[in-house]
Amino acid sequence: MRVSALFLVLLVTLIMVELSQTARGVRGGRSRGGSRGSSRSRSRTRASSKPTITKYTPIPATSVRSPVIVKQTRLLSRSSTFKKVVAAYLVHRYVFSNAPVYRFGYPLYRSYVAIPKNRAVRLSHDEEKLLDDQGDLCLGKLAGNRTLEEGIDKNLIELNTTVKYNDGTTVRLHGFDNTISLEDIKDQDFEITTLARYNTSIVTGTTCTQIEMSVQGTMVTMYETNPNGARLLIINNKLFPLVFSLFAFFNIFLTS
Repeated sequence: MRVSALFLVLLVTLIMVELSQTARGVRGGRSRGGSRGSSRSRSRTRASSKPTITKYTPIPATSVRSPVIVKQTRLLSRSSTFKKVVAAYLVHRYVFSNAPVYRFGYPLYRSYVAIPKNRAVRLSHDEEKLLDDQGDLCLGKLAGNRTLEEGIDKNLIELNTTVKYNDGTTVRLHGFDNTISLEDIKDQDFEITTLARYNTSIVTGTTCTQIEMSVQGTMVTMYETNPNGARLLIINNKLFPLVFSLFAFFNIFLTS
């Protein structure tokens, strides 16, 4: 009887600790101001003020370096490096709260950027341009998308890719259909530019002979699932074995 009572007390204590931790977290997220309502009303407010976090709950982006889970990322095909339609002039600037995040790799024109395992890239800026042989825009900024000429691959004479890291390191690659493996630069910024040069016009009726694409972003940590979603399970997995160990110990001690 004494053993059963002891076990019950320990179990109740465990539950009270869990509830106390939950209530403390809720209270910490509430402001100190506001009118005083009924006790029942305050309890409902506390319970609803802290949403439940599961393993698939997206991680809020509070900065460009905020981690993500796989579910928050996009996956692009390597075949996208072989573009048939290119924007005459296109510039995107992203706010970190809704910036696109990519995993595994990112395609540029005739080049592919490989992203390290358990990492993703959050974009802040990307550009796409059609240029003449002097490096100037060959069409107006409002010219929209243009279809490239068929069979121009044989006229591709140069493809240069430049990777710039936040620490000042610059890597240059030459050649077609390269795979650029980004270094594991967790929480650091980078910039990649690809310039393809042809010896003939690549858009009918224009002086366009070059395609330039660039992307800027930040490498962030990528989790399979939300690490905070498993927190309660981890706590329970640690505490319950302790309770049963104590139960076994006291059972042996009291019956000996």
